[in-house]
Amino acid sequence: MTAWELVTILVAIAAMGVVIALTHLVIRLRQVINDLSEITNKVRSTVEFATDRLERQANDIEREYHRVDGLLETAEMITSRANFVSNLTYSIFTKPVTQVASMLKGSLRIVKVLGVRLFRSQIKS
Repeated sequence: MTAWELVTILVAIAAMGVVIALTHLVIRLRQVINDLSEITNKVRSTVEFATDRLERQANDIEREYHRVDGLLETAEMITSRANFVSNLTYSIFTKPVTQVASMLKGSLRIVKVLGVRLFRSQIKS
């Protein structure tokens, strides 16, 4: 066997080793790609689930906001009506009752003063 034949055999063996190593790497890369594809699908489904859940929660929050806003408007209307009724009640009932009470108090004072004077005049006479 000549040196050239020996070199050719060694190069052929080295080439086969490189081919086997490359084949092994390609197989491993395909496995990694398949694993990454599965993980990507899982992440995608998780993200879609989370997105759907967040959208539902956002819709629930928006509905609750509109409900509370409506309650606030109703409370403001009730408050304004209560203020109106309170002012109306004060002007219709409280003012006249206060005025009548003041007149009665003044009348009682006048009667007292006149009664004391009459009593004194009767005592003197």
